[in-house]
Amino acid sequence: MTESTKHEPGSALFARIQQMVDERGVDIRPHLSGHALRLDFADGQRILINIDPQTHNVWVAARSGGVEYIHHDGLWQAHDHGELFARLRELIELTIASNPLNARAPVTQPQQAPEHPEPAIYYEAKQSHWLRNALIILLAGMIGFWAAQRLNPPQEKTEEAKPQPDTVSLSQLDPGQQCEGGFPANGSITVFPESGLRTDEVSDPEITLRNDHAHPVLLILSPPNTVIPSMSVLIHARQSISLHLPAGQYGMMFGVGSAWCNARRGFSDGQFLKFDKSLSVETDKPMQLTLQSSGPGMEDFQLFVRTAAPEVALPPPTFAGDGSMEVQRQANGHFYLPGTIENVPVTFMVDTGASVTSISSDIAQQAGIRNCKEVQFQTANGTATGCIALVPRMTLGNFTLQNITVAVMPNMETNLLGANVLRNFQVSQSDSTMLIGRR
Repeated sequence: MTESTKHEPGSALFARIQQMVDERGVDIRPHLSGHALRLDFADGQRILINIDPQTHNVWVAARSGGVEYIHHDGLWQAHDHGELFARLRELIELTIASNPLNARAPVTQPQQAPEHPEPAIYYEAKQSHWLRNALIILLAGMIGFWAAQRLNPPQEKTEEAKPQPDTVSLSQLDPGQQCEGGFPANGSITVFPESGLRTDEVSDPEITLRNDHAHPVLLILSPPNTVIPSMSVLIHARQSISLHLPAGQYGMMFGVGSAWCNARRGFSDGQFLKFDKSLSVETDKPMQLTLQSSGPGMEDFQLFVRTAAPEVALPPPTFAGDGSMEVQRQANGHFYLPGTIENVPVTFMVDTGASVTSISSDIAQQAGIRNCKEVQFQTANGTATGCIALVPRMTLGNFTLQNITVAVMPNMETNLLGANVLRNFQVSQSDSTMLIGRR
């Protein structure tokens, strides 16, 4: 296939975006990797711009969602006729406005003085030796003072220091208690009598705790802005549990380790962190808390909290005699197709910017997918840990495919149909209608 000369080269497009970011004059740090440009903001938010090397379309992803842009008549336009650079400016301004930290000026790295400066000493050659010796003694004293300062730096925190989760002293949580030994079962819940908390009322909202981290984690809930435990629950690595909690606000602390101590302290090794944001439980709104690895260390994990909403039924596609499908664009601007993974029903969202089809870990578990190689994925929200698996049988409408590579992602709400499946079909689009048929 010959690449159209009407497409703006990726390097030129990224250069234009870089210039637009520089002109804004705030601390936005770009990271270019292949066909993807990531814009990092001071508070950790990100905007990802990705160029599909096959279609040459541009996909822009942020916390608000993702939009695909097609080059037409010298402009990058979305299906709603929105223009790429106008949308990027809007996303950048919204991200800056969401946190005052994002409005700070670009951080420049000051030039560092040499680590061991050589002081210049001037003296007349004809001076007596006692003056030279005095200068040598004075210089030795200065070097000794400088070395002492290097070994004992001041412990002040500067305004530029990156915010870290609060580390809680174990003595605050476990005054004088001894370690029990033995590892409790997954889902072990301890309600501390002084809290009066209940976890067995089925009428209360259901909370699902999923630990996709590589280490066991103890979640401790407390009244907001305190470290007084109300209850704790242990979730083993790669396991999940469900419980019911009364509506209200809860402080969250997490212990992670390998050597068990007790239900208040958690582990005798590892880390104990207090999150600065509280958990808000609302009546009749089930919630899911997912812990996901973000690095090699046991303290490297992220927490994702979402409200579990019932799925909205989508209208089925129209099938022709040869099995081809005609689907309509939905109100959110996307196309959806029905299919299965190893006979497990799946609704896929068509994503031409994704190179690999992606499914949630829940679907993979239902489909019996066990042999999955762990890898790191770069998403709009940062680096996520998932895995790559081979699906023996997959269907899309009336079509059957075999030995399809999929990415299994934790905490994924929408299953994505990527280019590795779409390239097996003849795909055409006209306004709000997409036709998918045999090649």
